[in-house]
Amino acid sequence: MGATNRRHTEETIWSAPFVILMASNFFQSLAAFTANTTLPLYIDRMGASAGMVGVIIGAFAITALLVRPFAGPAFDSFSRKRILLAAQGIIALAFFLYSFARTPWTLFAVRLLHGLGIGCAGPVAMSLVSEYLPMSKFASGVSIYMLSQSFAQVIGPAAGLWMADAFGFQVTYRIAACMLLFSVLAITRVRETPRERPPYQLRLDRMFAREAVGKAIVLTLFAAAFACVGSYLVLYANRLGIADIGSYFVVYAICLLGTRPLFGRLADNFGAERVLLAGTACFAVSYVVLSQAATLPGFLVAAVIGAAGFGSCVPLVQTLAMASVDVERRGAASNTSFTGMDLGFLVGPAVAGAVIELLDMATGSILEAYSLVWLVMLVPLACAFAIILRWNLRRGSGQRQR
Repeated sequence: MGATNRRHTEETIWSAPFVILMASNFFQSLAAFTANTTLPLYIDRMGASAGMVGVIIGAFAITALLVRPFAGPAFDSFSRKRILLAAQGIIALAFFLYSFARTPWTLFAVRLLHGLGIGCAGPVAMSLVSEYLPMSKFASGVSIYMLSQSFAQVIGPAAGLWMADAFGFQVTYRIAACMLLFSVLAITRVRETPRERPPYQLRLDRMFAREAVGKAIVLTLFAAAFACVGSYLVLYANRLGIADIGSYFVVYAICLLGTRPLFGRLADNFGAERVLLAGTACFAVSYVVLSQAATLPGFLVAAVIGAAGFGSCVPLVQTLAMASVDVERRGAASNTSFTGMDLGFLVGPAVAGAVIELLDMATGSILEAYSLVWLVMLVPLACAFAIILRWNLRRGSGQRQR
């Protein structure tokens, strides 16, 4: 416990393990953005419907959710480093197998395998990195850690679209698998510090943290709305005849480099709950802009505004989830928050795909259907805003009582 206390009283986030884990997260994210941006196109060219695209894209969440009850206790009982290495190995295998898929249902099966790795990689990495962050800079530390994803997002989507066009989908997915090797090599350099490890038990309080459930619900709503971008943005832009849509992801990611650390500092100074209200509003406005965009500049405006939305809000909600428990239960809290995101990514693409097909039949225009689905996604964002507003009211009431 003494080592834990010393870590938490340090005033810098820039320890060697933190930097190494950032590097690992960068390579894993680079592979994910390179491959995942092209998956909707890959599925579409197999002749799948919009609804089927959504089902396949969200399929990883099925196995991710199934593995969570067993993985959550393991994060606190066993070596987080070894679990992370195994999880990233599974993800690398899934990327490699994508290159051999020739039918939508084969992709669906590989996507299920991919979910096993994702179900462990994200939460165990977050719980591991939290060990090296001082509480005084916890929110900004998590936001800076997540910047490694932003750097990857600057390169990955545009690179994936370019490679798919230049070399084909199969080569793109094999390159993505190779990127995971750099992430694995980075993790091997992390030295784990001593901590209390309770025995492995399949108890509900070891699988999930009750204190983090509210945060998980907000993450579900955020992820359900954001899943539309990954599933349908490129298909929508292609039907509009917009070239270079990869620049949307580049602009979005570059803006995240500024908004994530800014939101983290603001959260440390004024409270994450207040900052989340502004971020959720930006998230919603970006979807209104997307619904009206017909040219590349319109999409880029949405990217700039949206950078203060999902990408900046998620680290803050995860920070609140992690800070709601003691360090020994960070694995359960992280598992809870990522379960919320998995639910959103499972439900969001499938619901959006069904909505697109219904709107297509109602309007007689697939372009109109794609345009309107962004407005439909304002519903979960409005629900998230209402929950966060309630957090702020509770926080204000608590401060007045003190």
